[in-house]
Amino acid sequence: MAMKHISTSDKTASPGEDSDRSSPLEDRLQQLGGNRRTLLGWMVGIAAGAFAVSFAVPAAALKALALEKPVIAVGDVLTYADATTGGQPGQPFKAADLPVNGSVQLFPTGKESNEDNLVQVVRIAPGDGVAGLVAYSAICTHLGCAVNEKLNRDNLILCPCHGSIYDPANHAAVRRGPSNRALPGMPVADGPNGTVMANGPFDGPIGPQ
Repeated sequence: MAMKHISTSDKTASPGEDSDRSSPLEDRLQQLGGNRRTLLGWMVGIAAGAFAVSFAVPAAALKALALEKPVIAVGDVLTYADATTGGQPGQPFKAADLPVNGSVQLFPTGKESNEDNLVQVVRIAPGDGVAGLVAYSAICTHLGCAVNEKLNRDNLILCPCHGSIYDPANHAAVRRGPSNRALPGMPVADGPNGTVMANGPFDGPIGPQ
């Protein structure tokens, strides 16, 4: 009786074919690994963006605050900056309280937070109200120090930091350096009840330039 020959060639795979073929389970694991890497990349990107924004927002807020410093304006009533010349901080200054060759430092009401608003008022001549008064920035144009509140023995404005001297009777012109620019001037007007008001902005930039 003849034996029926059964070929097994189509059922037997070569060793190379087995090594190149991946199972469905392995394919799924590789897919999951790729998805996880993609998700992790997204998460890292989102975290980095949030980190950058967390710093950018406060920086923008600080910049906005810096730009919003209150500045002196027409109609601002001037008040004492300190008690050196007899008034109390925040108390309205009255022109009649300042004798000839007297000097006082003032801030516009409610704007003390901006040091560039510090004003030096000097009476250079007798007069009623603002007649005889001159007003300048109290910030030295050399390096930005506040000048002395009281005049020196020559009735001049002295900066205590590096010795610059300004002449209040001559538009605060420099009498001695190292500063090379006069103190900016500011017009003043009579306010209610003998007070003094700003009547315009300073006529030049404040401090060193």
